[in-house]
Amino acid sequence: IGIVFLAAAGGFIAAQDGADILAKLGLDKASAGENLLGALTSGYIYNSAAAKAFKALPVPAKVELVRSGLTWAKAYTASPEFKAAYKQHRDGRKPTPPDPVPSAEEQIAKTRADMEKGIANLQQMAASGDAEMKRSMEDAIKQMRAQMQEMEKPEMKEFFRQSAEMQTAQNKTDHENAMKTWNESLPEDPGRLIANRIRQFLETSGSVDFSAELTTRGDRKIFAKSEYEQKPAYWKLCFRAGKEATEAAREFAKAWLEELK
Repeated sequence: IGIVFLAAAGGFIAAQDGADILAKLGLDKASAGENLLGALTSGYIYNSAAAKAFKALPVPAKVELVRSGLTWAKAYTASPEFKAAYKQHRDGRKPTPPDPVPSAEEQIAKTRADMEKGIANLQQMAASGDAEMKRSMEDAIKQMRAQMQEMEKPEMKEFFRQSAEMQTAQNKTDHENAMKTWNESLPEDPGRLIANRIRQFLETSGSVDFSAELTTRGDRKIFAKSEYEQKPAYWKLCFRAGKEATEAAREFAKAWLEELK
């Protein structure tokens, strides 16, 4: 109901163009579209000021708010403005392709260059140190030169080549998985995303027990049944919105989903 409620709040403002309503809900007309896009793409959005104002409304006004808002939301998501905003949001989150993995030759050359720098530093340290430090630095330099010679062997070059191939394959797989997740969470057609959010709402809101008892714990109201306290935030938000408002949203959502099919 997070998307339903905030879309409804923003939509009611857009439909009624009422400054008094706007002030009461703590929203502005310009942010209505942003609220809806944020709700759709994130799956949840909550405005405490608007929620408080919504809660204070009489039941008939809540129902009207939901219906008017969803009518606006449906029209807005079909507009070029929304589609452009959604595309910008989606494109901005597209996974970037991985950088090419350096070849075996490039890796060996870089490693050799780094070791040459290390040797130069050790030589500088040895020149300014005592006899014991000089011997220690010379031993370290010998070890590094031996390692550089090892790198020239065919088996080491083959090791670097295989490592580069494995890293390239892993990067390719990671990118493909990221692209799959991106396409699933932000499909090219926003209608698919809207349909998914509606299904999530219908599934969650269909099991809300509006007769559930509340009890007080400190300065908070909680459900008397501990199992209800474990319910998702959407479930609790539907409960707070009330049966009539939630049913109005469900009725609209079912019809909208049929059209999207």
